[in-house]
Amino acid sequence: MTRISRVFVVVAVGGLLGSGCSSSGSNGGGSGGGASTGGKSGSGGSPGTGGKSGSGGTTASGGATGSGGSTGSGGSTGSGGAGGNGGAGGTSGNGGATSGEVVIPCPMPGGAGGGTTNAGGAGGVGGASMGAGGGAGAAGAGGAGGRGLGGRGGGGARGGAAGTTAAGGGGAGGAGGAAGAGGAPPSCQEFPPLATGASSFTVSSPAFASCAPIPADHTCDQKAFPQGTSPALKWTAGPTGTMSYAVVLKDLSVIARYPSSDANYNKGFHYVMWDIPASVTELPANMMNGFVSTDIAGALQWSNFNDYGYFGPCPNYDPTMPTAYDDSYAFIVYALPSAKTMIPAPQMGISSVRLLDGLFQQNALATAEHRGTSSAASTGIPAGTLPPKDAAPCPSDGSLMCGCVMRAK
Repeated sequence: MTRISRVFVVVAVGGLLGSGCSSSGSNGGGSGGGASTGGKSGSGGSPGTGGKSGSGGTTASGGATGSGGSTGSGGSTGSGGAGGNGGAGGTSGNGGATSGEVVIPCPMPGGAGGGTTNAGGAGGVGGASMGAGGGAGAAGAGGAGGRGLGGRGGGGARGGAAGTTAAGGGGAGGAGGAAGAGGAPPSCQEFPPLATGASSFTVSSPAFASCAPIPADHTCDQKAFPQGTSPALKWTAGPTGTMSYAVVLKDLSVIARYPSSDANYNKGFHYVMWDIPASVTELPANMMNGFVSTDIAGALQWSNFNDYGYFGPCPNYDPTMPTAYDDSYAFIVYALPSAKTMIPAPQMGISSVRLLDGLFQQNALATAEHRGTSSAASTGIPAGTLPPKDAAPCPSDGSLMCGCVMRAK
């Protein structure tokens, strides 16, 4: 999140306005004193002198001329606003809401630079030039990327047991046998059945028959990895008590090719949709992407690619490391006893599809499957496709508060 700080420079322009104050004279000219009467003719009396003329009152001086107000000084040059603080580091995964979902970002040290630098303060009236703009925030490091798909190689079987001691003497133990070459996975029909519960609960697709090749449209064949559209699926109603359905696409060959402790094992779990209402018993072809499904009201979907949407078969995904796999896949439908799935917290080393599939297996009232095969080979991997960008689903218990995707509230 980008912080925008603001700096305001207040410039006071002060003009002192002087007010002149003049006092007018209040005294007029003084009246002369009355002439004294001459003294009586006395004998030898000197005549009385006339009274002194009264001096006129002083002219009142005008009040001091008011001094003009001092000229307002120019405001100080506005100082540049402080540089915008770096925003929080971007998390991997999609930002922003898409078709009703939102990714909750996690703040990370060294975020992206501030989006808008603060403007400099305005120069004062008569002042010097405008203030310089604030400095840009420091650039932050991008969030760490997720793991990418690695190459696949057949794992060898464990080495042979140590040899027994030679008869008659304490011979040294025989050396363990060398690791055997990885055997080929079973064919589509040879995999053990995954269906459980009522035999009347079945699923099929109008796009391909059981264990037949999955059409190229629904795979990455001759397309950039990991493109491909979803096939239509249709199933019968689940047993009594079914409140919702979930659909998982698995690569059975990959699951057979690697031990569960190997990171490549996760590649066997392609796609999941869950919280499908019990009244819905089919999925249309060419479904839209997005964590919140726009095709099935109330349903959520997830994969490592395609903005959480359908990720179809692509056993030979990298033409720079050519392989010739012809893998077996299963579209599995679970009839579940609850309308809403309690999404588990992420677990290190286990993909989200695999984690949810394990939960569905534990709780399903019944399970149906429809298998197909594919030797699809992509034309290439566009830049930026790997490592995957999609965030894990936020767990229902709130144990993960950021870095995950959830339905927008």
